[in-house]
Amino acid sequence: MTLLNDKRAAEAARALAKLEANPRVRDIRIIVQAEACPACQAVEGAYQKGEVPALPVEGCSCQNGCNCYYQPMLSEIYP
Repeated sequence: MTLLNDKRAAEAARALAKLEANPRVRDIRIIVQAEACPACQAVEGAYQKGEVPALPVEGCSCQNGCNCYYQPMLSEIYP
């Protein structure tokens, strides 16, 4: 992994940990750009907590690196 990929992986891991710890987050979706590589397209979708793949996607061949990101799916919007 390059230094940039290491940084992206660390940021993604922190973001995922926060989402999984939040009781209002029901599931976590991985958002992928339309022009993403096949490896990224393969992980697109919604996952239950604890089953979410790590980002950046292993085997990503996107020109500018993996641009996938996590999006929370909430069980409630307001307290």
